[in-house]
Amino acid sequence: MKLLIVGPIKGGSLPVARAAFSASRGLGLDVTFLDYSSYADEFVRVRTNGTQNEVIQFVISLKARLIDVIKECNPHVLLGIAQAPLTDVKMLKAIRESGILTAFWFVEDYQTFTYWKDIAPNFDLFFTIQKDQFWRELIGAKNYHYLPLAFDKNLKEERVNGLAGGAKVSFMGAPYPNRIRVFQNLGKFDFKIYGEEWSRYPIEGVVVGDRRITESEARWIYRNSKVNLNLHSSLDENKIGGDFVNPRTFELAGLGCFQLTDQREFLPLHYDVGNEVVQFQSEGDLFEKIKYFLGHKKERDEIAMNSREKTFKHHLYEHRIVEILEICKSV
Repeated sequence: MKLLIVGPIKGGSLPVARAAFSASRGLGLDVTFLDYSSYADEFVRVRTNGTQNEVIQFVISLKARLIDVIKECNPHVLLGIAQAPLTDVKMLKAIRESGILTAFWFVEDYQTFTYWKDIAPNFDLFFTIQKDQFWRELIGAKNYHYLPLAFDKNLKEERVNGLAGGAKVSFMGAPYPNRIRVFQNLGKFDFKIYGEEWSRYPIEGVVVGDRRITESEARWIYRNSKVNLNLHSSLDENKIGGDFVNPRTFELAGLGCFQLTDQREFLPLHYDVGNEVVQFQSEGDLFEKIKYFLGHKKERDEIAMNSREKTFKHHLYEHRIVEILEICKSV
């Protein structure tokens, strides 16, 4: 079965697309990756200062590239990853009518990113990291399936230039309102923050706050931290907890790094809470668990190793690609 993976131009789902491609190659599949990341600079320029004609020409160039790649690799399955420029209804219809099965992996929070309303009905298969209420709102979509994120075992670690040593407690990610509020009170724990745009906020502990940390650099940060915080993003500053499990959960688990994550509804589907990962329910609970686990290295290490073992058995991108293709065969 020939597989074409179409990635986004930029953003947090780009590493997912690259991981899916690496996993597919590792499985020995005949796979092609349409990597749109080389269009990122032009995308930013056109979106910011481009004329209407320039925007139109840019969109046309994206479509033309997709058509060329399809002609070159003649895939049986097209798998789009969240934010991939696959929004043209007529083009998607033509692709399906040519005999290509179309699938989309929506690896985002449906309440924050709502473009799924326009695209979901136009794919043969729609994979999501949420279900229940989300599925009830997926009007027009016929074949939708729960497919959580995973760990990329093929990605290499890269040291963060200019930084030495590690942190007792760290966080790597973007400054969403709930994180900004909670992290203002963590300075007493030797807390360090890494990630783009954190320099805009006067929070104690920001180490790298003016650029995006690469996925490879993030691994160095995780490995050099005793306790990794994993507070899922929310536009509600008071929000702690939710349903979906973010990629950082699987990343930290796969690396064998200890994490404290906010309470997630779907986490028990993947990890044994308490033995493989530790959750916190509130800001006060987070503070207490930071104190406790900083003083209990043996327990930290045991939980982290348990999570790594579970990840390599069940939560690699290889596992997700196999599941996608098995579902494709059943359609």
